[in-house]
Amino acid sequence: MKARTAGIISYITWVGWIIALIAGEPDDEFVKHHLNQALILNICATVCSAVSGVFALIPIIRILGAVVFGLIGLVIFIMAVAGIISAANNSTQPLPVVGDIKLMK
Repeated sequence: MKARTAGIISYITWVGWIIALIAGEPDDEFVKHHLNQALILNICATVCSAVSGVFALIPIIRILGAVVFGLIGLVIFIMAVAGIISAANNSTQPLPVVGDIKLMK
């Protein structure tokens, strides 16, 4: 798989990230950059979803939790789209807020 394609696919949920990790070239710096960025976004989305589910069980803060975590989910989605655009343009520009976090070496 080409590096650009792997970079784009990595932002499409966990399934896309795993496909990009397996089929892409993880030694390529471009692919590694986008795999790292997508991993961070996927972890943030998963944690946000889990915490939102817990908040949904508490009647008093159910609506507030839905609004807050809905907005956080929207921000994560926008950042994923920005990552896809960056990968499509062969750029390694880091995403805002999470761009400096390195989980993959």
